[in-house]
Parts: sequence; structure tokens; C-alpha cells
Amino acid sequence: MFLANLASGISSVAFPWLATSVTDSALLISGVAMLLELPWLLASLPAGVLIDRTNHRWTLGLTHLFRALVAGGIALAVATGSAPLALIYTAAFLIGSATVLNENTSQVVVPRLVPSSLLERANGLLVMTDTVGGLFIGPWLGGLLLGTSLVLPFLFEGGLFVLSAGLMLLVVLAPRERDRPQRTMRSDMVEGLRYFWRHPTLRTLGLFLGLLNLSSAIALSTQVLFAQTILGLDATRFGLLFLAGGIGAMLGAWLTSTLERRLGARRILLVSLAGNALSSLLIGLASSAVVVAFAIAVGGMLSTIWNVLTVSYRQRVVPEEMLGRVNSIYRLLAWGPLPLGSLLGGLIVTVSGALTNKELGLRTPLLIAALIAMALTVFGVTRLREGIWSPNYRVGEEKSS
Repeated sequence: MFLANLASGISSVAFPWLATSVTDSALLISGVAMLLELPWLLASLPAGVLIDRTNHRWTLGLTHLFRALVAGGIALAVATGSAPLALIYTAAFLIGSATVLNENTSQVVVPRLVPSSLLERANGLLVMTDTVGGLFIGPWLGGLLLGTSLVLPFLFEGGLFVLSAGLMLLVVLAPRERDRPQRTMRSDMVEGLRYFWRHPTLRTLGLFLGLLNLSSAIALSTQVLFAQTILGLDATRFGLLFLAGGIGAMLGAWLTSTLERRLGARRILLVSLAGNALSSLLIGLASSAVVVAFAIAVGGMLSTIWNVLTVSYRQRVVPEEMLGRVNSIYRLLAWGPLPLGSLLGGLIVTVSGALTNKELGLRTPLLIAALIAMALTVFGVTRLREGIWSPNYRVGEEKSS
């Protein structure tokens, strides 16, 4: 998992940076981030049905190999000087599509690897590798490689995906029950949607995370231009910013179980929402790379804590035979808004920059993201309840609405 997340982190920096070599339009550059995330909106529901029907190990291995082929293809195009924006867009969308199937499958297999009592610990490690590799070390490494060559990040990314596919041969999963009657994809999809929407806590968490991720996508869609224009960073130093977030993510994964026992999950989730608001606000007002790195570290820690608690909750309460579908529906709500947020971020920078100046235009998305997270904190006080977060909670202890 870590190697694949590392490769995804390289993608998140390398694709937008490559786009800046073709165009300086904030809107067109934000389109790369949008296409990397658009498959979460388009493919999550059918992916969930496929996950509940197919061999999980093969699904993980084949999606790794597919992404390796795409990364290798874009590396060849860059090396030969034939990488127009349309090709960059296509490659970003293909890699994003395979990532949807791969990451949803990764969460579904965890309950087959560890007992229920160890879900928080296992998910802490999983979320830590996802966050550290995909959001922090990967982008840092991508920036380092970009400082050497535009080709190297994509070659390195492809190699990491190949290694990840090979490692899947070593994974042994507990057998699955396969006594479900054969049904149409539409019927399975409707069944999963019905279960999810009638479960008030899953529904609330999905909607909250969707809005939180929308705000994050708005803030991050033009982060390359923010780093170049306001912080004055080159590719290598831009990547270094994310190492601070990796430290925060590791700390969050390490502390989640202890904090839950002492403070309760509800308080921790509310602190996470409020802390994300303050983190976005601090970045939006800062002109120092050190201050931005500190804010990224805080955001990384709080996001990891949120993810560990909510992922473990889903795995504990959802029946195994429906986990792929319900998990994909949840992640559709959570990640589906990302392409919209990326597009909105580019539009906000373009419009506000035209009405004021370029610097204020680049700060505006971060300030808007802070306002959204603050509003979610206020709503969370009334919508998130404590009792359902007990480690021994099971389906049936809460009435669905």
C-alpha cells in the first residue's frame, strides 16, 4: 500500500506541474486536479458492485499494473516532447479511474486481515501510509524529481506501481462467503444505496466529509501557483512543505486510539473539523513557508484521526457482503465533490484575481475553505452523537431513519 500511495502522491504534484509547462492558466491547470478526482464521482458506484463480486487480490494487482502502464506512457510522451494538455488530461483521468477501484478495495480487505478489536490499530497504519505516502512524502519526492527532470517523476511512479503489483502475490486473505444469489448490477447498487441512506450516522459522516473535501479541493487546486507566486518556492522546496504534513499524519495515526479512550470520538471529530478550519485560515493569511508547513502538519494530524475513526466505524457496522458497495457509496459522497472543488478553485482564483490582484486571488480559495470547515463544526455539535462510537458498537443498536 505504501508504495502505491507514494506513487499517487508523486502524481498529485507531477501532473499539475507538467501542465504549467504547457499553460499558465489557473483554470486549465486546475483541470488536471479535477480529472485526477473526477472518477470518484463517475465510477464509485459500479466499482463498489465489482468489489463485492470479484477477487480482491487480483483487483488490487491489476489496478496497480494499469496505472504503471499509464505512467510509463506519459513519461515516454514527455521524453519525446509530445505531451500536449489533452494527453495530460487523459492520463490523469485514467490513473484516477484505476485509483478509485484500488483504494475502495484496499479498505474492504482490512476486516479480512484483522479481527474487529484491532480495526482502529490496523486502519491507523493504513491511513498513515495513505496520508504520509500519498499526501506528503509522495508530493515531496515528486517535487525533488521534478527539480531534476520532468520525465523522472513518471518513470519513478510507474516503477512503484509495478512493485506494488508484485507484492500483492504475497498477500493471503481469509476466504469470503459466496452464497449470494446472482443479481443485476443495478439491483446490487440500489440495495447498497438503500442501506447507506437509511443509516443516519453513515449518511451524516459521508455528507460532512464530502463538504470538507470540497473545501480542501477548492484550497488545493491552485497550490502550485500559491507556492510559486506567494511563497516563492521552486519544485524541490515546494515538495518539502509536505514533509511536515507527513509528521503530523504519523502523529495522528499513533494517537488516535489513546485520544478516543480519553476524550471520546465525538469530541475528537469536532476538534478535527475546527482544526481544519484554522489550518486553512492560517495558510490563507501566511506568506512564510514555515507557517504554511506548520499548518499543513496540523491539518495532516487531524485528518488522519478523522479517517481512522470513521473508516473503522464503517468496517465494524456494515455487513461483509455489502461492505464494497456501502464503502464506495460513502467515498462517492466523500470524494465525488473533489473535481467540482478543483474547478471552483480555479474559477475563484481567476475571478477574484481579476477583480483585485493575483495574490489576493490565490489566497481567496483558502479563506473560503476555512469558512466551510467552520460551518461544519457548528453543525457537527448537533449532528454527531457519542454513543455510536463505542468499540463494541454493532448494527442494530441505532435505529435507521
